[in-house]
Formats: sequence, C-alpha cells, structure tokens
Amino acid sequence: MSYIDKARELGEALAQTPEVQALLAAEAAIRADQEANELFVQYQEKERQLVTTQMLSKVIPEKESLALIDLKIRIMNKHPLIKTYFQYQQKFERVMAMVNLTITTSIHGMPSADQLPLPDELKGMAQKIFDSIGGGNPAKAMEIPKDFKLPAGLKLPPNFKIPGMPE
Repeated sequence: MSYIDKARELGEALAQTPEVQALLAAEAAIRADQEANELFVQYQEKERQLVTTQMLSKVIPEKESLALIDLKIRIMNKHPLIKTYFQYQQKFERVMAMVNLTITTSIHGMPSADQLPLPDELKGMAQKIFDSIGGGNPAKAMEIPKDFKLPAGLKLPPNFKIPGMPE
C-alpha cells in the first residue's frame, strides 16, 4: 500500500473522530444561523487575507494580526455558536498535533523526555505522551547530531543540558 493510500486511510479515520464530528456539527450550526454565518464569513475572509499577506511577504503586519484576534474575540463573545466552533477547532488541532508528532517520531525516532528543554515537573507528562504515541512498542531513539546548535536567541534555563549535545 502506498503512502498516499495510507494518508487517505488516515484522513478517513480522522473524519470519524469525535473531534472532527463535533467541529463539523458546530460549523453546520453556524451556517444555519444567518447572523452568525455572516460574522463567521467576515472572520474567514480577514483570516484568508492575512494568510495571503504572509505567503506573499512572509511578514504579517502586527496591526492586522491584532485586528484579526480582536474580531475573533468579538464574534465569539457575541455568538455562542462561533465560540463553540473555535473550542472544537482547538480540540481538533490537539488531535492533529498528536498525529503530526506520531508521524515525526516514526521517521526521526522518539526523544526521551530528558532530551527536551522542559522543566523537570513537565518531563513526566511529556514521557506519558511519548509512551502513548509509541503504543507500548519500543521506538527507535532519536539521536541528536553532534553538530546540532540551538537557534540564535533561544535561551535554555540555567544549568540545563540536552543529553547528547556538547556544552
């Protein structure tokens, strides 16, 4: 089976998840309410304009970003249907983040929580997520290249060391 077939199969499986079903139902409820639909279409158009601007210039003017956030908050406060939609969208995005992390770790290996620049109190939670992604099967370990350098300007907590990275 080709990877395209597998991707299609994954898409079909995701379409059946409660998160996608709830998101589609929330969108249908918005479409059925004329006022909510008009505001939602207005938001989507502004969002499309912002994405287009980003694609063309790679820089989104801060004023436009803030205006989009302001519009989103105002329409969420005005219409519970729209607020519900965005709540379900956030749940769907968490599902997709987990799917993307699972795919990435299948390709590159699974980091241990100790390899992440996280405070100690969060490492246990991160390890539980990695364990759930692995589905109980041991995954190949992620290796950090010897010449890996953190991006300029990224500050790690004092005395924090990523295992496998030079000092």
